[in-house]
Amino acid sequence: MGRSNSPVYLRVLEDLRMRIREGVLAPGARVPSRNAIIARYGVGETAAKHALQILATEGLIEARAGSGSYVRQAPASKYLDHDRLHFPGSPFGLDESAAPGDHAPWLAWEHQTEHIAPSPAIARRLGAGAAAVLVTATRYLLTADGAPVQLAISYEPAGLTEGTAVALPEQGPLAGRGVIERMRSIGIVVDQVVEELGVRQSLLAEAAALALPPGAPVIHVERVHLSAGEPVETADIVIPADRLRLRYRFAVPGRPA
Repeated sequence: MGRSNSPVYLRVLEDLRMRIREGVLAPGARVPSRNAIIARYGVGETAAKHALQILATEGLIEARAGSGSYVRQAPASKYLDHDRLHFPGSPFGLDESAAPGDHAPWLAWEHQTEHIAPSPAIARRLGAGAAAVLVTATRYLLTADGAPVQLAISYEPAGLTEGTAVALPEQGPLAGRGVIERMRSIGIVVDQVVEELGVRQSLLAEAAALALPPGAPVIHVERVHLSAGEPVETADIVIPADRLRLRYRFAVPGRPA
């Protein structure tokens, strides 16, 4: 077998991560100390320290001053359902069902809209000419029982809706009704929605908004609404990866929805 070129800390990280996820190291269990890792895995201090730092960043362990690191009690996963295209800021809505004896979560949206010059990345997603105009940017934060569960920032070319009753997504007769219905009201038919999903480390501002440790993993959804092939809106939707799962439902063609 050829010699691996992977950093030595990965061997430690993968083994400890697997032991935590399989329950060998249960929630509340003490994680091997740096010295114990050095002895067990035959690695140096830097590799041991790096593996522990990554496990903490991923939210799998937590350090207790003067005591060491312990397996974190992960919050119970909840579902965000992908069946609400009219949900403000996102097609994902929190599953509001509750088990017997539990209460349904109290949901709240915070939102703020401003006109800004788009970043190069947003300009590319909105198509030719977007860099030369302002965009309507709306930031949404969804909370459940006061805890943040989803951050979304939606961008629309300001010129598309300027002077109409739906110029601001959260004001006017269609406030909060979503991109598709708002655009339809001014004669723009959205005929395609494209989403790209990935998992990455959270940015500092995202971590602060979602009450996560800096760098904690998040699900990132990059969304674009299109009309006849032309983008009319794009959004970045960020969801804590350790707390929530995305659930999709698809109708089977030829069968009742």
